[in-house]
Amino acid sequence: LVAFTSCDNSATNANQGIAPTPNSTVSTEASAATTGPAKAVSFNITGGINPETWKGGETASITFDEFPQNVESFKLTQETLGKTPEGAVLLELMAFEIYCHDKAAGLECLQLANVANNVDCVNRILKDRYDPKYGDYYTPQLVASYLEGATPENAYKANKPFKVSIRSHAAKKYEDSNSLKGTVLYLEVCSQGYDTNWRGIEVAELKGEEYFKVFNNASIAVGVKQIAYKSNPEDFDELR
Repeated sequence: LVAFTSCDNSATNANQGIAPTPNSTVSTEASAATTGPAKAVSFNITGGINPETWKGGETASITFDEFPQNVESFKLTQETLGKTPEGAVLLELMAFEIYCHDKAAGLECLQLANVANNVDCVNRILKDRYDPKYGDYYTPQLVASYLEGATPENAYKANKPFKVSIRSHAAKKYEDSNSLKGTVLYLEVCSQGYDTNWRGIEVAELKGEEYFKVFNNASIAVGVKQIAYKSNPEDFDELR
């Protein structure tokens, strides 16, 4: 059986360059500030990652035109996208982007997309990433860095329609967990915002759960490069 390490680890956080913050309390209240119609995001998946049988380097790409505007849109999108492991990865990025604009709504989406014991850790990380007072930790371009065509040199201007690429880890096989009552899938998502393009993320298929959930994702939320100094930060396009 797999031995898991907790995302909520102060020593690990220090090594990953996460700004120290007080212990956070996860709220279940979502703000009404995130506006827009409640509708599911349309998407298309090319390829696919088999959640039952591990094959190292198996790939999937997802194209879509927009990000959910609010919690209800996120829920509607999860009804279909959340039934695949690659979809769970994109839903996590969508939750990040909602969090960037509305922390309360984003937190509710994180609670929907993650295994419960991963939510508080991700919440603390994103508080720094989306708060200008944290200086270089402030990275509103975080989610854009995972979209095809977006680089530090072009101020993370992504191609349209948006496209995210995911693959199974080349060496880490799926592992069962009695404590989780499910199977952990070791995946990677592509980004041009790091020195190494493929960033690890662990997705769980839990017994009795309808959707795949993110179990561990600290590496996709920290360390993204700032917009290149030769580019104008004001050229960064909001994703929603």
